This record gives sequence, C-alpha cells and structure tokens, in this order.
Amino acid sequence: MITGSSNPPVILALGALDPSGSGGLQADIETAASLGCHCSPIATTLASAGAGSNTESKPIDATLVIAQARSVLENMQVAAIKIGFLGSVTNTEAVHTILRDYPSLPVVAHPALYLWDKDETVQSDLPAAFLSLIAPHLTIGIFSLYEARKVSQESDTLATTAQAITSTGCEFALITGTGQQQPSFQNSSFSKKGLLQQYTWEQEPPTCHGASSTLAMSCCAYVAHGGEALMALSQAQDFTWQTMRLSRSLGFNTRTPHRFFWADKNIESLEQKTTRKSH
Repeated sequence: MITGSSNPPVILALGALDPSGSGGLQADIETAASLGCHCSPIATTLASAGAGSNTESKPIDATLVIAQARSVLENMQVAAIKIGFLGSVTNTEAVHTILRDYPSLPVVAHPALYLWDKDETVQSDLPAAFLSLIAPHLTIGIFSLYEARKVSQESDTLATTAQAITSTGCEFALITGTGQQQPSFQNSSFSKKGLLQQYTWEQEPPTCHGASSTLAMSCCAYVAHGGEALMALSQAQDFTWQTMRLSRSLGFNTRTPHRFFWADKNIESLEQKTTRKSH
C-alpha cells in the first residue's frame, strides 16, 4: 500500500484494447477505479472485435510496449502490475525484462487465451512463453481450466496442472471452473504445496465477456492496497461474482460485468443475495 499520501494506489496494466469496452484494458480501468485504484493502461494488442472466438488481434510493437511501461514506472509510484493478453512472444519477452527490473512489485496475471491464435506465427508459442517468462514472477496467476492446461502443457489431473504452474515460482494460482457438479460453480487456489482452498457458489451467474479481466484486476487492486494474496483472492472473487450477477446486456450477444454495481441506486441491497460458500 502506498502510504503517506492521499493518492490511490497506481496499477500498471498491460493488455489488449477491446473495442466493446467490456474486457481488456477498459475492464482494468473500470475495476481499478471501482476498488479505489488508479490504472495506467499499456496497450499490448489491438483486438478487431469486442467479443467472440473469431476475434483477430494485432500486437503492438514491443519497443513501444516497453517505452509505455517504463515511462509509467519511472514517473509514477506504481504499487502493482497486472498482465493480460500480451499479443506475441516478442511482447512477452519485453514484459519479462520489465518484471526482472522491478522484482519487488507484486504481479497478477491472466493470459486471456480467448484471443490466442495458435496458427499465427507471432502467437503460436504464447502459452509456453507465458509459463517460462511470466509465471516465475507472479504473485497470483489466474487461469480458466482450459488456459491452465494450455499454459502448463499438463492435463492429466487438476493437481498436476497446478503444480506445473506453481513450480515455476508463481506463488499462487487460481484455476476457475474446476467443479464437476451443476449448477454449482467452483474455483480452486493452489500454491507449490498443493491445493489451498476451493470456492463454491450454489448457482452459476450469467456468462460475461470481461469477467476474467475483472477477476484479475480486482485481485491486483486488493494486493495494491496492501492485502495478503489469499485474502485478495477471496475478496476479488466476491467482487467479481457480484459484477457478473448484476451484469448488463450492452451488445455483442453477451453480458458485461457491472463493475460499479455498488454505486447503482437502481440495484437493491446485495447483503441478502450473496450465495457463495467456502470450504
């Protein structure tokens, strides 16, 4: 936490520019602001559409990515770094150099592989590059089950998938969608020692574009405020769950998390509606 100042914690966010404003950097900006932080957005990729599995993306030149990031790091008191889709192996290598130069800063990352095109030359090795260059520097890594398996190249069991990620040096990994029962929904957190906690909700909320960005940035915001990683994971899931449950239909045949739900006077009190259980 930044002390001795009334300024909010500054978060350096690297990710894709999503034209819908539902995911990517716009999600980072909204989530950070909602949780009392200032987001400094660094564009790594330009997406051609707001949502959908066929969205094309074009990576920003790595030199410009480094220049943007270093300008912020050298002129602002950054409290944490949040990483989203990096767009290319070259950009991943560039971000790796930045993380090496600022080892004391907590880092939260989500690979956002819904934008990944395995047939695109500059992106084909992106999951492997994330594992070898980004994961070792992470305070918290957030993955869907699909992303965890792609990044780790290990799909035998959930435990071995998580172990392949945390063994790189990633302190904590949260893998979402690990439950078997429906309609309940489960996430699982891991360290190098193994499973730490399972988080279960009784009913799955609507699918939302930008939910993973919201979850990763909210984790980063709680850490930037000085919170411990495991507490940040729990708080971030609660926050994201509410943004999804109160999501809005803004276009692209999907829903957008309502990241300022707490300020919406049209929404009734949420206290009696929280259905999450931890065990």
